[in-house]
Amino acid sequence: MVSRNRRLRTVAVAVACTVLAACGSQVPPSEVVGAQGGASQVANIGGGTNNGGGTNNGATGVPGTGATGATKTSSNGGRGGGGTSNGGGGGGGTSNGGGGGGGTSNGGGGSTAASCTGFQNSKGITASQITIANASDISGPVPGLFKSAQQATNAYAAYFNSTSSICGRKLSVQNLDSGTSSSGDQQAATTACGSAFAMVGSMGAFDDGGGPTVTACGIPDLRAAAVNTARNKSPVSFGTYSLVVPQVPMAEWNYFKRTAGDAYQHAAITYLSAGSAQLNAQSLQKAMTLDGYKFVYSQGIDVTTFNYQPYVAAMQSAGVKIMTYVGAYQNLVRLQQQMAQQNFKPLIVVDPTVYDAGYVSSGGSAVNGTYSFVPGPIFAETAKNPQLALYEQWLQRTAPGAAPTFFGVYAWGAAALFTQLSQQLGGKLNRTTLLAAIRNTHNYTDNGLFPPQDPGGKNTGHCMSIMQLQNGKWVRISPAPYTCDSVINSGVGG
Repeated sequence: MVSRNRRLRTVAVAVACTVLAACGSQVPPSEVVGAQGGASQVANIGGGTNNGGGTNNGATGVPGTGATGATKTSSNGGRGGGGTSNGGGGGGGTSNGGGGGGGTSNGGGGSTAASCTGFQNSKGITASQITIANASDISGPVPGLFKSAQQATNAYAAYFNSTSSICGRKLSVQNLDSGTSSSGDQQAATTACGSAFAMVGSMGAFDDGGGPTVTACGIPDLRAAAVNTARNKSPVSFGTYSLVVPQVPMAEWNYFKRTAGDAYQHAAITYLSAGSAQLNAQSLQKAMTLDGYKFVYSQGIDVTTFNYQPYVAAMQSAGVKIMTYVGAYQNLVRLQQQMAQQNFKPLIVVDPTVYDAGYVSSGGSAVNGTYSFVPGPIFAETAKNPQLALYEQWLQRTAPGAAPTFFGVYAWGAAALFTQLSQQLGGKLNRTTLLAAIRNTHNYTDNGLFPPQDPGGKNTGHCMSIMQLQNGKWVRISPAPYTCDSVINSGVGG
């Protein structure tokens, strides 16, 4: 019999690792959001290959004109004016998404600090420092679950303090442990409300716990990502990785429709019957069905299951040719090991849950050939992404030996956005004005660190990198920098 502690650990991993599953926004179920790079229905996202979203014009800071961009671009859509390296450094505009940076909506760098006249100290702000709180899962059933988000926030603060300030004030990070539980998240939020100006870069598997608390105290809560619907619906909480459950990006799934023959007519989805995995799987399956996929097999698997033979046999019998999975990679490894034993070799396509060294090392040859889609940079391509290199450089300075992670990338991006908006507000900075500025932030890339996100609008991004695990190494198979396509609202989980 599986022990209670073991079950709790498995459930916690399942919940935490489904953060990156199919997600969406609160738009009507019938609405299909336009492809990245066109005159999009998502505010301020646009830009075609040559009009600010592409690689050529952005390097010199040419403002973009998102409304005239191409309807779909297979690799460059909505990149953000600065192109691959510069990310929209000096250009203009606050609303013409995909354009060359500078403006709040475009996520470009080079923000101009406003006058500090009238600046007033307040909760978390003294004459010398601004305190930001990071509440991430450090302890609990999975120790260090989101430690990388806290490390990235600390790394950015160190970088920022070495080069700049906000009206003469340096950043001070209050590191809090949300304990991988709703109660721990609530306690951390209570502490932050009382002593910090804002919450920045936080990441918790049970972030619903602190939702009512941050809403009541009005603290700006700019997270790496908001996992649970309750947190995402808080008017003060925003995810820099702006995923929400009903809205499912189609870039990866349309890629396999184009390249894998009729496999999409013989699809399977498996998922852990725990936490948010089941809801995310339902949303994903509904969206893929609307996109033309035909599912011949759909099955939840209990988190305590260790015998995967019946599931593999059932998929073989159903003629499955492509399979996706929602849940902890540890359980997927067991499923794939059973597949290898039964010589069953469908295409396996999984979210960034598997973009983890633990998956590669524990799965061995059984996981070779797995595909993954990542709405973020590929660490093997650091040399092509100056902002990624900057994150990795300062991570090593502040946490020697720590590895960059997907969550760390977006925590760093959250801290960067906080400082950019705070400097632009200058003497007008307070919790109310900062919240208004975040709500007006769309098409944010942190100077090209990651594909366009819509923190203010709370809409899932359109762009992915698609990789395959080949001989123990992740290899890009989609065009650089990203493959962008439509987003479908499944209507599930709103």
